[in-house]
Amino acid sequence: MVTKSQIKQIKQLKYKKYREKTGLFVAEGKKIVLDLLKANLDFIYVFTTKINFGLDSHVISKKDMSSLTHFKNGSDYLGVFVKPSVNHKMLNKNRTLIALDEISDPGNLGNIIRTCDWFGVNHIICSKNSVDCYNPKVVQASMGSISRVFCHYMDIPKFIKKNNYKIYVTDLNSKSIYETRFEKKSILIFGSEANGVSDMVIKYSDEKISIPKSGKNKNIDSLNIASSVSIVLSEKFRQNK
Repeated sequence: MVTKSQIKQIKQLKYKKYREKTGLFVAEGKKIVLDLLKANLDFIYVFTTKINFGLDSHVISKKDMSSLTHFKNGSDYLGVFVKPSVNHKMLNKNRTLIALDEISDPGNLGNIIRTCDWFGVNHIICSKNSVDCYNPKVVQASMGSISRVFCHYMDIPKFIKKNNYKIYVTDLNSKSIYETRFEKKSILIFGSEANGVSDMVIKYSDEKISIPKSGKNKNIDSLNIASSVSIVLSEKFRQNK
């Protein structure tokens, strides 16, 4: 059985301020919950409607689970986890970094986290106003990759100035990624679909790059940012084998 206080706490975790106050976040879905447990993240509760899930879980009814979920189509598994500590010093140990400037869509960030996990990029720099990586929709879209990829919220220009990386900024109508020679130690910077990379960040770029469009339809003028990250990372790692 789930208590009223537990329901209240879990419902409040959809709000960033409450996540920051408590240091907790919610994960839903069997794969995501298991990935977080395998990563040895500390947890407060794990709820399931399945009797044989094991671990230190609470078996509850589907009705109770429906009162906890943050999604229209809820899962049979839900966990409340402690946010892991993020060490900014780890950034300098990585040759390839992704930086996201003012990204606001939770689904996009979750997909980018999953893409970075695929390519072995374990750290993402996010501007301070970007969407919180522990937003339930981000966690859901990451499909468990949130347990292996860490988001660092900081001032992007300050990090660039203090560290020796080649800076590539995505910008429409710039040099094609297929004509670009990517340095191994580099930061790839992406902006929101609505506004692109801000001028404050662009001025620190070493090269501006773009993904060439093959289609002729004039109604399509941009790519989803998660798709862009995937394409650029694929080309960079093809070159830097």
